[in-house]
Amino acid sequence: MTEYLGADIYVVVDCDDLGKVIVRTAVESEVGAGDHLGLQFHANKLHFSDANGHFVLLS
Repeated sequence: MTEYLGADIYVVVDCDDLGKVIVRTAVESEVGAGDHLGLQFHANKLHFSDANGHFVLLS
């Protein structure tokens, strides 16, 4: 699923056993439903939430 929000696109990525990950990317990205993606993460920009949608603080 993709959601266009101005200059960004939010993409829900199904990572099999890891579950679903929501990724924010630039609107210029050519991402479509069913595409296979490679992901890279910047540790200082990660946000985690629990099953109830509450943010989880990491130490």
